[in-house]
Amino acid sequence: MVMWAFSFPIAEVMIETWGTVGLVLIRQAIAAFSLCFFWFLLDGWKPIRDANWIRGVTVGGLGFGLGAILFLVGQSMSDPVTPAIAASMMPIIAAILEILFDGRRLRTKLVFGILLAICGGLLATGTRLGDGNFGWGSLLCLFSVILFAWATRATTNDFRSLSLVGRTAITLVGGVVTVFVIFLLMLVLGVKGTEIGLLDSNHIAMLLFTAIGSIALAQFLWIRANAGLGILLASFHMNAVPFYVMVILVMFLDASWNWWQAVGAVVVAAGVMVAQSAAQRPTI
Repeated sequence: MVMWAFSFPIAEVMIETWGTVGLVLIRQAIAAFSLCFFWFLLDGWKPIRDANWIRGVTVGGLGFGLGAILFLVGQSMSDPVTPAIAASMMPIIAAILEILFDGRRLRTKLVFGILLAICGGLLATGTRLGDGNFGWGSLLCLFSVILFAWATRATTNDFRSLSLVGRTAITLVGGVVTVFVIFLLMLVLGVKGTEIGLLDSNHIAMLLFTAIGSIALAQFLWIRANAGLGILLASFHMNAVPFYVMVILVMFLDASWNWWQAVGAVVVAAGVMVAQSAAQRPTI
């Protein structure tokens, strides 16, 4: 989550000259290539050749490709508050998935932990439910979060014959394929958002850092965490991301400290501890 958090302030700088879809495509393409390269170094050619690429492209394309685009579109149709509210609902969506597919039973401690994680996430983003614009944009954001949660679970469960690097790489490639198709359609239709911006040394450094650190490495660690904790318990940690972003801004951009975000992170941490004391999953 800390590595992923770095992508937000860097993206704010890059989208001054880059189109959003163009930036998503290039970052994901570099990340996918990096992961495939390490996959080859660690496991050799045979697992790559024999992998179920159709399933990988389907899962990654829907969850990490289409989901990312829908989230951006939903944000553009609403306001900054609405996507934050939708993202904070991740523990509820994860709980529903584990109840439906994994036979998860919601005990009192677990429910309390979920509520703490959601409240902490809303505090960390400075969000109030009454400030949201609950229209089509909010539905797209919520659907995007559902796709991301589903794809995360599918990546963990549907590719158990692959190493963790392989699981991460194959679905991230699927995301790149989908984003590339959308990118081409936008180019043909003349829709804004496909611009490739500045490529000076500073922008290249930021691009490589976010692609390799905030996407490739962060995605690998996310899939690894889900393998050990399950999507429900791992999703709690996402709600602390706004606090990490704030800390990064304070450290590197002289932003002011926000105590409400700090309190939100503490509440999320409390939710994590309560929920993990209620249930532990074996490592997959």
